[in-house]
Amino acid sequence: MGTYVRVKAAGEAYAVPVDHVLEVAELGQVRAVPGARPELLGIKSVRGQILPVVDLARLLGVHRAAPPVRLLVAEARGFRVGFAIDEVTGIGGLEEPDELTEPAPGAGSGLLAGATLSDGELVGVVDVPRVFESLDGTRR
Repeated sequence: MGTYVRVKAAGEAYAVPVDHVLEVAELGQVRAVPGARPELLGIKSVRGQILPVVDLARLLGVHRAAPPVRLLVAEARGFRVGFAIDEVTGIGGLEEPDELTEPAPGAGSGLLAGATLSDGELVGVVDVPRVFESLDGTRR
């Protein structure tokens, strides 16, 4: 069983493999980048490193009613990105990967590894390396 950081983004439940999570912090101020893609909120200095900050909900195609307040710093293949989220709801296991359902066509634009029911809630599992590939050109 894998271990995941469970988060909420625009009211939807997602899980990020703990192996890719470096830290969670307050979002605070983000410096806008003129001409950036809509899901790129801007950049932020985190522990002396400038990171792109991406709205996870917008990236996955979910409409947001309120601004995000937390920052989940993720890393894959030597790159780091801050995901703007609403909250962390827990850390723990989900169903075995072979029990994950394939995401529906168009769900998260192929950025989810799958989805599973956990505690009666549908949880999308974020494929961090695939997300980073989709952000090519926004990484710092």
